[in-house]
Amino acid sequence: MSAPDLGYLCLSENPSAEAGRALIRQFVLVREAERMGYDDIWLAEHHFDGLWPHGGVMALLGQLTALTTKSRIGSLVLMPGLHPPLQMAEHIATLDLLSKGRFQFGVASGAAMHQTLKAHGLTPTQARERLHTHLDQVMALLAGQPLAGHDANSGLSLVPSPTQAQVPVWVAADDARTVQRAAAQGWGLVAAATHSRARVNRMVDTYMQASNGRAPELTLARFASTADTHEAALAIAQPYAEQLAVHAQAMGWGEDTGRSLARQPQALLAESLLGSHEEVAAQFKAMAGSHGATRIAIVPMSGQFDTHKHILADFVDEIRPMLDED
Repeated sequence: MSAPDLGYLCLSENPSAEAGRALIRQFVLVREAERMGYDDIWLAEHHFDGLWPHGGVMALLGQLTALTTKSRIGSLVLMPGLHPPLQMAEHIATLDLLSKGRFQFGVASGAAMHQTLKAHGLTPTQARERLHTHLDQVMALLAGQPLAGHDANSGLSLVPSPTQAQVPVWVAADDARTVQRAAAQGWGLVAAATHSRARVNRMVDTYMQASNGRAPELTLARFASTADTHEAALAIAQPYAEQLAVHAQAMGWGEDTGRSLARQPQALLAESLLGSHEEVAAQFKAMAGSHGATRIAIVPMSGQFDTHKHILADFVDEIRPMLDED
């Protein structure tokens, strides 16, 4: 079994509460990640979150297209239920056009983001339903169908059109309805860095049952800390995991500990890519078998620029050569 592709998930870590500085530094790191040869560079949507200031996610994705030329890029994830479908389709088509067909459309309902949903007047049930209805409309428009309620001669179809005939879709969900739909459409699956192994395995099992045994493409986000020794990597990762647990509590997500590790620092560390370079290389390869991962998007476990960059570089300079040995 070949090693998964290597990706980088951007969160614009903002430990000093200076959002502008955090965003600028993030895109410096984006340029470095592409130069290093990362296969994928992803960017997440977050709202009302001072630690990860991605409220203006479409502007940030536009910047991502401008600063990259080779890596696949995409959303990990966007919440279609928070956006008008026509507007979202126009954004996605434009991002795909500007990136010359490198864009990947990762989506989720956002049902666990209670503060965000409350601000939009939505319940978790409504958010899950909107994922389906809004995504239906977005995908129809991207495929060239006219705006709902109009015929092909009305002139009301999407402008611009995407470069790709089918923009790749990745779905972050573990409810049966959404996973079964992903299987029927041939879409990929996404697991967040805080998702438990049991949750990931349930999602993959549901997909395979719905697809007569066909395994999904799976992008697995995982927190990561690697150094010359296990002890040095843990010294970086431990404070990050503990601070994340506090942040999750304050933001109101990760409450269901059977599905999320966000409030469980030790469990989170156990599921992270953590240790010496040799240990992390072995963990990285093993995730193809233990989780079914075909791509892994790492989140370096540091809000400090130099440490964050060093972890990115070590995955390319130290760990990737070990992956290629097989």
